[in-house]
Amino acid sequence: MPRFALHSPPLHSKMATVDYDSSVDPDMDLTSDEELEREAEGFKEQGNAYYIKKDYTEAFNFYTKAIDLCPKTVSYYGNRAATLMMLSRYREALEDSQQAVRLDDTFVKGHMREGKCHLLLGNAKAAIRCLQKVLDLEPDNSQAQQEKKNAESILEYERMAEISFDKRDFRMVVFCMDRVLESAAACHRFKVLKAECLALLGRYPEAQSVAR
Repeated sequence: MPRFALHSPPLHSKMATVDYDSSVDPDMDLTSDEELEREAEGFKEQGNAYYIKKDYTEAFNFYTKAIDLCPKTVSYYGNRAATLMMLSRYREALEDSQQAVRLDDTFVKGHMREGKCHLLLGNAKAAIRCLQKVLDLEPDNSQAQQEKKNAESILEYERMAEISFDKRDFRMVVFCMDRVLESAAACHRFKVLKAECLALLGRYPEAQSVAR
């Protein structure tokens, strides 16, 4: 007969070892999420109201509150990107547009805004990529078609400006920069080149005005 007998603990003893917190309501997290979504939607609606009134600063604030509560909702980033564009804060608008399409690659307005921001900032190649994505999703999108043409024109004028600068044809460079700045109004690089060529032409007051 063995020296030690192994005894299984009674069933009620095994069950007693299970750690169960009866105070936790399994529906609590769901309710909390729903409340956050409702609150975020409320902030979004307030943002929309301010956007319609063209109070873009307040619209931005409320869209930001919505994003803080529900950071994976695509439309909140889209709305805030549109607001930032109205505030001429194109780099921030670009970031929000990129986040929107990361969350939903089929979000046409997100790709459109991303392309437009790239265009305004003078990133023509990146703009073309984004606008082509719009056209892949909506082949008849006339705005994307036009903006893509604008981006392609920027690339051509950049090429002409580079050749003209090498030839010291600074008037032609100024002409090219005037054309590209019609679509890329926020591009610091184009403004600097224009100012430099104006200075080389002796048109100092104009150069100072552009460089500001």
